[in-house]
Amino acid sequence: MERFACKSGMANQRSTPSPERLAELGITTPEQLHLEVSSICAAAKRLSEGGWVTLPFCNTLCGEGLGAQPHLSLEGARVREPAYKKVEELPETPNWEFPRMQAMLSAMDTLRQEGFPISYEIEGHFTLLNALLPMGRMFATLRKPAGAELMTRTEGWIRQYARTAVEHGATLLSFSDPVATVDILGEKVFRNIYLPSCQRLITHLRQDNPGVVIHLCGKLTQSLLDTGSGQLERWEPDPPAEHYGQALLAYGRSHPEGGVIGHFCLNLLRAKRGWVYEVKW
Repeated sequence: MERFACKSGMANQRSTPSPERLAELGITTPEQLHLEVSSICAAAKRLSEGGWVTLPFCNTLCGEGLGAQPHLSLEGARVREPAYKKVEELPETPNWEFPRMQAMLSAMDTLRQEGFPISYEIEGHFTLLNALLPMGRMFATLRKPAGAELMTRTEGWIRQYARTAVEHGATLLSFSDPVATVDILGEKVFRNIYLPSCQRLITHLRQDNPGVVIHLCGKLTQSLLDTGSGQLERWEPDPPAEHYGQALLAYGRSHPEGGVIGHFCLNLLRAKRGWVYEVKW
């Protein structure tokens, strides 16, 4: 089994087209890119690879629905300061009735009507919490009994976010949590705190969204392998696929019940890799 190695900057390679390519589409301001339905659709199509359009252009939309205030740019969006100082200040439920989310959902409706398969990225527990709380406060809470409740609440927010994306056309959910790998957290925290909640979340995402394929980030999949927490099974379509994007489309067509796959990167949809790895817990 080859070891997955995330190349430097891979996570940001396809978040948005370059400002030069956006200008060719008539998109010259952050407000156009993030708040105009036609611009979101045009940018998503320009980024399309391997038969897929990939959205959103950042990992801050769910956080914004919970009170974060991202800074918008032509390179995406970034939360500069956590929205809250204490766990007690966190809201109970997200609110999707804000302009950027409504524009994104409308763009997804349009792309679905035009026949585009949509891959939608949802962030994991720690990436989402990092937009809401100081990291020190987050980890301090996780070491206490209240930490389990915080993980469960976060899981509920992500489930609501994922359901909303699927209702508006996502057929593949890309799940990543860059700050939650075993090399960052250490094996004890990864095994005892993060992994049980992550496994429960993935199980619920499958139950909530029957027929949808869930693609785990290669870094997360490698952490599962490194800790003996998961196994991989190779699947190849017949007839063979020329590249990874085609293999994903074929997998979805042949697995109407959905599935969990990973150990590769959705930034490499054109890679000459005609197979996928199913992830077994």
